[in-house]
This record gives sequence, C-alpha cells and structure tokens, in this order.
Amino acid sequence: MGTNPAPQSGAWAAYVRATREHVGMNKAELARRLGVDRGTIGRWEAGESRPEKAPVVEAFADLFGLNADEALAAAGLRSAAAAQTRPARDVPLDPDLKIIMRRLTNPAVSEAEKASIRATLRYLAQVAEQQERAAS
Repeated sequence: MGTNPAPQSGAWAAYVRATREHVGMNKAELARRLGVDRGTIGRWEAGESRPEKAPVVEAFADLFGLNADEALAAAGLRSAAAAQTRPARDVPLDPDLKIIMRRLTNPAVSEAEKASIRATLRYLAQVAEQQERAAS
C-alpha cells in the first residue's frame, strides 16, 4: 500500500479515480455509497464535471478516511492552503474497516459486541500472518 494515491496536482478527476482504484472499489459501488448516479462518478473521473457542493466531497473523504480539506481542495471547493492545515492520511481507510472502527468507538455498542469484533480481528490477523509465512 504506501502513500496516499491522490496526485499532487489535486485534480478531482485523478483524485477520485486513484482513491477508488487504490481500495479496489468499482464505480457502481462508489456511486451507491455516495448516493449519486454511476454516470456521475464516470463524469468526475473523465474530468467532465466535479461536485458543486461540499457535503458530497466530505462524504467521499469520510468514506475513504481522507482529509476533508484536501478532498475539498481537489474538487476546487477550498483553497489548497486550507488543505495543508491538517495532515492527510498516508493510506485511505478501507470502507469496511471504517465501519468496524465506528462500532468499536461507539459508546452505545455493548462491550460484548466490541469484544467479539476484537476477537474476530485477532483471528483474521493470525490467519493472515500464517498465510504470509507459508508464502515466504
């Protein structure tokens, strides 16, 4: 994985495509998660249009765990200087992991559920480590 897939130029088209491809999400899934038409994603990535309102860009940033100011700057809705006030994440957070993180940090979720989530994650980490060792 590595660095943030967003290009330095901050162009919305490249930002969206690079981020989406980085996490292996298709256009239809991104459109569904943002509540926009699939054609909208295609037009964004083709550079034919970009969001006109900040909430859509903020939802995009939230979905991938990106810096909202950086995303707004890429969409042309905020100056690049404002985007530099907070550091960006190196790697966007997988949308499924983001859901898990929200559950683990939600005070309304029972400790039993949180313990179950943690136990499942530990098990999956062990399986991944075993597979990595076997592949080496």
